[in-house]
Amino acid sequence: MGVIDSHVHVWDTQRFDYPWLAGLPALNAPMLPGDVDRAGGRVSGMVFVQADCAAESSLDEARWVSGAEWPELLGIVAAANLHDEAGLPRHLDALVEIPGVVGIRHLLQGEPDAVFDSPALRNGLGLLAARGLSFDACVRHDQLPRLVTLLRGLPQLRVVLDHLGKPPIDEGIDSGAGRAWAEAIGHLAALDSVTVKLSGLTAETRDAAALDRNAGAFIRHAVESFGADRAMIGSDWPVSALLGSGGTLEAWLRRVHEATGASAAERAAIEGASAQSFYRLPATAG
Repeated sequence: MGVIDSHVHVWDTQRFDYPWLAGLPALNAPMLPGDVDRAGGRVSGMVFVQADCAAESSLDEARWVSGAEWPELLGIVAAANLHDEAGLPRHLDALVEIPGVVGIRHLLQGEPDAVFDSPALRNGLGLLAARGLSFDACVRHDQLPRLVTLLRGLPQLRVVLDHLGKPPIDEGIDSGAGRAWAEAIGHLAALDSVTVKLSGLTAETRDAAALDRNAGAFIRHAVESFGADRAMIGSDWPVSALLGSGGTLEAWLRRVHEATGASAAERAAIEGASAQSFYRLPATAG
């Protein structure tokens, strides 16, 4: 099996509106499947994760990706508004009819703390579980304790924590914020339904020295907590390639493996088997 990149974004700014790209000139242009970093040919499979287009286009985004010329595409994590109690069932029913849709992401990182206590969110996540869809949880490190409480009540829902829960890279794991992150990661890892994505850290700091100094400890703690069979590699392309300290997928793979000292079996899990199992992906040819 080649590498399965579990977290890839593509977008077409000529086709859909992406409000968050305003003011980000490095990203505010078409980023298409043919442009994705394939780590020198090592990548044999990819999972598309919704790119936060305007909400009214979320179904069309998933259909566009599903029909794109993208040989490595194995799965689609589509967008859904989990607060929309009236429209969500119909939206999810439409999504599951799209070839390749395996999961949902509703971005929580910018939402207020009270959202985690919302009955609408809990009910929406329950609808995902009932349809066999997974949930990508994208939160800030200070939101992790609330995520733990929420997920303890949803043991039937398969959840993957995006970007290691966005730990405080600049402060380091021995800071107060770092210790709080590590504790929350331990609580999440105790939930059998939760997996972690080793992704996204380069976008969390512009300080390459801080990344070199601190990223390894965060990566190591996440893999030691979850185990390699519940940890998957993701490039977060193009965001983590072009924002923050940036870098290539090859460099990110090297950083992850150097941090963990993984065995060959553990590397195989991190580089593909964990993503394949979690997302229930078809086999790759690589």
